[in-house]
Amino acid sequence: MDVMTVTLNPSLDREIIVENFKCGKMFRISNPSNAVMEPGGKGINVSKMLSKLGIENMALGFLGGFIGKVFLEKLLEDRNITSNFIFVEEETRENIAILDLVNHSITQINSSGPKITEVDIEHLIQRYENSLSLVEHVLISGSVPPNAPKDIYATLFSLAKKNGITTYMEANGEHFNEAIEKSCPMVVRVDLRKEKKYYDRELKEMDDYIYAAEDIIKHGAKLAVLSYHVEGDIIATNDGVWLFAVNEKVDRSHLFGVGDSFMTGIIYYILKNGYNYLEAAKFGMATAIAKIHHIEKYIESKDEINKYLDYFETKKVK
Repeated sequence: MDVMTVTLNPSLDREIIVENFKCGKMFRISNPSNAVMEPGGKGINVSKMLSKLGIENMALGFLGGFIGKVFLEKLLEDRNITSNFIFVEEETRENIAILDLVNHSITQINSSGPKITEVDIEHLIQRYENSLSLVEHVLISGSVPPNAPKDIYATLFSLAKKNGITTYMEANGEHFNEAIEKSCPMVVRVDLRKEKKYYDRELKEMDDYIYAAEDIIKHGAKLAVLSYHVEGDIIATNDGVWLFAVNEKVDRSHLFGVGDSFMTGIIYYILKNGYNYLEAAKFGMATAIAKIHHIEKYIESKDEINKYLDYFETKKVK
């Protein structure tokens, strides 16, 4: 087993397809395939996509209550994923995504997650430390439970680095900032879904994105990725900054899980080919484009990803 994903605030995700969705109206779901319930959260999504690509991995995090039991039951159906969760008293969160394929929109309703105790944190760190000897790559991503210490990511990354493990992060917010400052991972993707900000800096012009990407590299990362508008990404390594621009119009209703697929592609490339970070980013971009061609959060195969390696242009911008 090569990879551990850490999702401190996983969710039971419900994805519902509703054409011409409008607030305040009643809709019936007549086709069962238009309403899907599955384990989610950013790290969990990566675990599932890696599994699809034949990579066995371990998933660690907090679960609680009835929703947590349903989550675990569904996750255990995937034999490539070893579950390694700490159970807490309060309920695991539930997230709802309404996909309107007619108006090309996604409406998301996300709950905040369970409160966790200091004892819960201690148990998780102990379980995490015991698991580090089993893996060579660790991804920590997504939100954290409401009262989690803001340095929790920094603590976990520091422990992984002491063990010589390759580290990856996709997140934003205080816990993200603390990790960048105190124990910057090797690969960082900024989660810009909620707000287009890096620390307190608004990301408006390309120069803002370039600044953020370069700042992450200055803090010690080898690869930084920021989604730039809908159809592109800003990529930075120690060798410069690039714009990856997609050669087609992107259906916004298919964007659910795109960031997770990008990170999946990066991890898969590094596992199979080594540490060429720019090429890993290109494979991540192709993986994200492959996901865009599905409503569901999955990737069919490496062959499918390879089809999209020429669907975007790369331009050095600094």
